[in-house]
Amino acid sequence: MSVITRLSTLLCLVFAGSVSAATITYSTTNVTGNTWLYDYTITNDTLGTPLEEFTIYFDVALYANLVVESSPTDWDPLAVDPDPLLPDDGFFDSVALISGIAPGDTLSGFSVSFDFLGAGMPGAQPFDIVDPNTFAVLESGFTTPATVVPVPAAVWLFGSGLLMLAGRLRPARRLDIVA
Repeated sequence: MSVITRLSTLLCLVFAGSVSAATITYSTTNVTGNTWLYDYTITNDTLGTPLEEFTIYFDVALYANLVVESSPTDWDPLAVDPDPLLPDDGFFDSVALISGIAPGDTLSGFSVSFDFLGAGMPGAQPFDIVDPNTFAVLESGFTTPATVVPVPAAVWLFGSGLLMLAGRLRPARRLDIVA
């Protein structure tokens, strides 16, 4: 196997998990005490059709008192509290009334307030992108903070690994010793 083939295979494996149909980013604001606000922005990165519905889940052990604070006018939002008696996670679901988020487009203006029952700040949550006609899950993922800064150490580590791999794959020189 050639060096180029090996490197391209390695790159495909490294980046295969990073493609998704949607990106949901959030920013958090502490309203007061343990009451927080999530502001969401949804991007339809690669889904070939408009993104028309999404659901974000709120862990029953960490969240309570979900309230929809804002939503774009042509979207129908719904917040359902986690139920500790079942136990079942809560969720924030929103469906497009007219048209969804076209491929390559971004939409913001989705806000949910809640009581955070955990320590520190609230973090990432699981989400589903749903087909509103069949209720099939088209994509799943986790929300990401809006202020994610790439870690330079990860880039250096990846680059070092490639250099080591390239050095390992280079054919060894043969020295002919004349006696």
